[in-house]
Amino acid sequence: MIDFSEYTVLLILVTAGLIFFIAAWIQAKYPPKKINHFYGFRTKTSMKSQEIWDFAQQYSAEKMKRCGLFLILIGIASAVFSMNGMVIIWAGLSIVVLAPIYTIIQVEKKLKEKFTRS
Repeated sequence: MIDFSEYTVLLILVTAGLIFFIAAWIQAKYPPKKINHFYGFRTKTSMKSQEIWDFAQQYSAEKMKRCGLFLILIGIASAVFSMNGMVIIWAGLSIVVLAPIYTIIQVEKKLKEKFTRS
């Protein structure tokens, strides 16, 4: 019988990575045309103007794709290294939680850098 507990982190990270990548692909392929509160990268900064909104959608989709690929690669790497079961599960869950936070911070930083008037 296969012990799936060894592959828990692989499944968590690869699944989350695929969700990130697919969501980013959809956002890049079908970006929201107008500023809205339902779909797209929605922050106070991204909703200041249509120009900022359009850039935020494209840039966040690219960052999400990269983040998704990173999660997939880390998930595959987790299958290679053997660690204490609970330690690696908590590490995997932490990475999944931190990935969208990192993406938001990076996009916000780029928006402020590109659209701050001097």
